[in-house]
Amino acid sequence: MPAGSVDRTSLIKLLIILSIPYLVLSLNHHGFLALLPFVREEFLLSRTQVGLYNTFYFLSSALLAVSTGSIVDRLGPRKGILLGIGFMGTVIFMYGFSPSYELLLGLAFFAGLGWSIITPSVNKAVLINAPADKRAVSMGIMQSGVGIGGLAGASFLPLISESFGWRPAIQFAALLSIVVFFLVLFFYRERRAGQLQDSRGSQADEPAFIENVIALFKNKKLFKVCMFGLLFGMSYGAVSPHFVVYLSEDLGVSLALAGVGLGSFQIGGIIGRPLWGLLSDRFFRGNRDKALSVMGIVIGIKFIFAGSLAFTSPISALSVVLFAFILGFSAFGWLGVLFVSIAEGADENKVGMATGLSLLFLRAGMLIAAPIFGFIADLQESYLLSWLGFGGLIVLISVFSVIKKPKKVAGSRQQGG
Repeated sequence: MPAGSVDRTSLIKLLIILSIPYLVLSLNHHGFLALLPFVREEFLLSRTQVGLYNTFYFLSSALLAVSTGSIVDRLGPRKGILLGIGFMGTVIFMYGFSPSYELLLGLAFFAGLGWSIITPSVNKAVLINAPADKRAVSMGIMQSGVGIGGLAGASFLPLISESFGWRPAIQFAALLSIVVFFLVLFFYRERRAGQLQDSRGSQADEPAFIENVIALFKNKKLFKVCMFGLLFGMSYGAVSPHFVVYLSEDLGVSLALAGVGLGSFQIGGIIGRPLWGLLSDRFFRGNRDKALSVMGIVIGIKFIFAGSLAFTSPISALSVVLFAFILGFSAFGWLGVLFVSIAEGADENKVGMATGLSLLFLRAGMLIAAPIFGFIADLQESYLLSWLGFGGLIVLISVFSVIKKPKKVAGSRQQGG
């Protein structure tokens, strides 16, 4: 058990606390994605323009990912969470006053910084407190807050939008972020020893920021995990902004059923994160590389299957729900394993920076995938080739990673392999 780790009961309480900011963060982001059909109708957007929302949302966090990770290493997890959730909630509340889609994209650019700050904050808290042989499942449980928030956003924000419009709906979600800010402020306290350690470490490392970044890039094991982050970021960036439009336009289901499908996708991710983490800890015996490769292959196969559904008409409501769940289980269930792989590949006092580096690759994948996935769909008037092309690419890269076994790195902090 690493220094600073806690007993099982205290760990569960901590994971619940850490899940709440992630929950409301995801509720805001994925809730707005569920509102995109309403936004598209108001501003007469193309599929390519719909995909640009994710691009702008994650652009700022990609550009500043390592810097925000370094800030978290200096401030500590609690202050990082407060900074991220407060800033994001304020910016997203301003969505409701936007007179144009262009201004919405500009606001999304700043809102994405919240995700970039909160992610290394909660990841660092888990690594410091979780026993080594329970890191992946602990990270998966905490990361399930993303899926729960996404489910809540996809389920309730469209209903609010139908009655009051999409602007009050997203402002309601933003106000929840402010509520969570005060909950964290009053009820979450860090271990004093950890705070002092973070403070001393940050002061010592501050003059060597560039050297630390270079050292992270030279870490071959860490760099390989970052490449998986790029790949998984592409899969997420392809699905999240387009899924509701794909279900409603390509498969011909109602917007209401498409919203249920998005919710089922989120449930799949909620269940997938801790289960993939458990598989990584137990079945793969802590071999994160093998677990990530298998996850990539599974995701790619499911993308190809999604493309084949275009030939299935009509499709039942039950089939939509089951398909969305199965897709979400892997395509949105990799977060815990990826982030614990990153944390184990870095020194404890540089976990924030390492997470920021992974976010740089992760966001880059999202930035690339979202508009390209939509652009191909605009050219073909369907998402068929988008699904098939992305799925084939993900499978090929993941299979190559399995075949080409990495060399073992001395000094790895992985448990059991």
